[in-house]
Parts: sequence; structure tokens; C-alpha cells
Amino acid sequence: MSNSALAGIVSGMILSPCNYLRTRLPLVSSVLDSIAAAGGRPVIVGGAVRDWVMGIPFHDVDVEIFNVESIERLQAWLKPLGKLVPVGKAYGIFQYRSPAGTVDFSLPRLDRKVGDGHTGFEVYLIPQSSFDVAARRRDFTVNAMGMDWLTNQLLDPYGGQQDLKLKRIRHVSDQFSDDPLRVLRAIQFAGRLGFSIDPETVQLCRIQRLDELPRQRIYDEFEKVLCRAPQPSVGLSLLGPLGVVEQWVELGPFWANPKLWNAAAAGVDAIVKRTKTKVSFNLMLSVWLYHTQFIWKLPSTEIAGRFLARISESPRQISGILNLISTTRTLVFPKLTLPTDVALRRAATQVQLRHVGALVAVLYPDTPELSRQLVQRAIQLDILDQAPVPLVSGADLIALGIPEGPHIGELLGDFFEAQLEGKVISKKQILRIAADLWFGGDDDEDNVTNDE
Repeated sequence: MSNSALAGIVSGMILSPCNYLRTRLPLVSSVLDSIAAAGGRPVIVGGAVRDWVMGIPFHDVDVEIFNVESIERLQAWLKPLGKLVPVGKAYGIFQYRSPAGTVDFSLPRLDRKVGDGHTGFEVYLIPQSSFDVAARRRDFTVNAMGMDWLTNQLLDPYGGQQDLKLKRIRHVSDQFSDDPLRVLRAIQFAGRLGFSIDPETVQLCRIQRLDELPRQRIYDEFEKVLCRAPQPSVGLSLLGPLGVVEQWVELGPFWANPKLWNAAAAGVDAIVKRTKTKVSFNLMLSVWLYHTQFIWKLPSTEIAGRFLARISESPRQISGILNLISTTRTLVFPKLTLPTDVALRRAATQVQLRHVGALVAVLYPDTPELSRQLVQRAIQLDILDQAPVPLVSGADLIALGIPEGPHIGELLGDFFEAQLEGKVISKKQILRIAADLWFGGDDDEDNVTNDE
């Protein structure tokens, strides 16, 4: 049985990458036919081939064009597609976007390690090479398959099909060690696909230096670990065996406490199960890191803060997640009862209570009513997705006759504080108080408590 026939059996009714382009993107199909007629050799590579063999729908396709003498020649061949996005022009990578899907066109290349980190490479175009040579630079065998455009033949020089059957992530070659980002890619692919990692690949992962990686690349891969897997705990469970925890030392006490680590893993899995739309990365990070507060029996976000500083370049994102973690704990722990209205209003000035409700639901599954009651009360107070709106503005006080000046801000601060405490409940009430404070008034006629 041929490779293409075997893959067809595995993939079921999902269109092959070649037929997908011919059916959904006829303009791209026409251009590839023209390239082949002119002597080029288009080969579909990467995730689309892997997903098709697995019977998983795909929408984005990568095409490597062999037998092209230059980037300029490739651009000329692609000209009928109109404006392309040069996502890696220096390496001959151009992207075509349409509602039906995205197609990346590239030239085969060789990456040679010359320095530290994810970017310490020299890249050489190898347009006349074989597919086997070009695929050798890829990370895992399941990503090193291709499909010849003209023959529909499945190209699998490194045993990707067999590894898919065995549900195994295995490196292609010794070039795997050139890029430490592949450690996190191994974790996210194993988590997303539910695969194991080959023991030799595990050993190669354990010797990689992750401190060479830029934060944005760590962020991108960790987002996939938490947000693109049906069971994120699978990927998280690999942080220890692959040596990540040893290098990200702030996670050491967390990993060493199985009770808290497992509770956190169960929390992120629960978020995925209960969320019908795209999962929020910030919410997932908050759920996962929430339990780190309990390692030293203190209401501390030290571990969470250190880890977030490792993966995020955004102080706003970091502070937002830390606020959500600490606010949620302050609101409901340890009593696990519905917070007071005052506590809810104050919390809403820091975080979205909708997110607090989601955290409580998965973090404290034994008290399911608590999350529902919290969200319900936040809706009644009109603070589920927003902070309490101040009842009066500076313009209101000036219209009352109070002159402009620093005292306006001081008054507004005092009135908002009273609003959060529930001591004032209407604009009319505050204006009466303001008038009494500034101009004096008749206690018999303007007594606010009696009037309200």
C-alpha cells in the first residue's frame, strides 16, 4: 500500500492538503500549477499534512517551493496572488491571506547554529535540495512530513506516520538541540495531541538552556500549552520531567507540592471544559497560579509574579493577573461565603467580577453555589464587568456652585469612598451633602438620612 493511500485511510473524509487548495483556494491552486509547469516543485509541509493524516480539519497551509533559483523568482511566480505579506522576506517566506485560509510560501532552507538562543542561526537557502534534506531541520517527525503537489504523494522520510500511530513526539535529528524553544514546543504538542515524548527526546530537552529564549517566544508557546489543549494538565505535567522546573526555579516549591500542583492542574482543565468560546490566557494563568499563594501559608503572589515576569513583557498584564489572584483570595478565602456588597464594590474597582466568578467556580468546586451567588449579586449591583460608576462628577459639583480647585478632587474621592461603603446611594443625596458641606444648610430641611 502506498504512503498516500495509507494516509488517506487514516485521514478519513478530510480533504487532503492538495485537494483542500484545489477546492477552497482555486487561485492558489492555479499558481502552484503554473510553478510546477515552469520547473518548480511545490510541496505542502508542516501542520496541515500532520493534521490531515490524523483526520483533523485544518485551515492554514504551508507550501515549500523547490527548484527555484532565487527569492525574486519566487515573488514573480507568486505575483498573480496580488499583495502578499512578507513574514520572512529575507528567508523567502511570503503569506497569502483570504477568508478561506492562509497560505505561507517559502523556499527550502538550512539553519546553522552560530550563537546562543532562539535567534542564533545563520540561514541558507537550498532551493535545489531534496525534501529529505530540507525536512531534517524541522523539530519533530510528525511535523517533518510533506505532500507533493503534482503527485499527491505523502513524503515521510523520518517516520512521522508511525509516530502518529504510536502517539509519540520524537525529534527529527541532532539539530533539535540547536533551538531551546523546542523544549516548550515538545510540551505544547504533547499536551495538545495527548502524546508521550520519546525518551531520547526527553533527554535532549533536559540539557537545553531556556534562559537564552526571549520572553515573547516563551509566552507564545506557553499560551498554546494552556489554551490550545483539550486537557492542559497534560502539558503542565511535563514541566518537571523535561527539566523546565529546574531552570524556572520559582516553580520549584509549586512542583514540590503535589496537592497544590494537582489542584491547579485540575482548575485549568475545568476552565477548558466549561468555556465554549476561546479560552482567555490571562484567566488560565490566574487559575493555574492561584494556588502558589498557599505554599508559604501567606497571601503572597511572589511565585506568580516571578513566573509572569519570565514570560510577559507587559507590566499591565502582569499586574492584572496578580490583582485577579489576590482579589479572588481576599474575597472568598477562607470562609467561602458570599462577600459583602462593600467587598464586591471594592473588588470591582480592581478586577472584573465575571473573572472572579469563573475562578471561584473551578477553584472551589465543592461550593458550586458560591460562584453563582457572586455573579448574580454583581449583576444586581451592575458591577459584573465594570467598576462602580461614580454617582457625581466634578462638573456636577461646579454646577452646584462650588468653585474649581484641588478640593473638587478631594470631595469626589470622599464621595466615591462613601459610595463604595454603601453610605450614599444616589446623586441627589451626594449633592445635598456637598451643598451642606460647602455652603452650610438647615439640618431640619436638608437632613440627608431622613430625606433618603
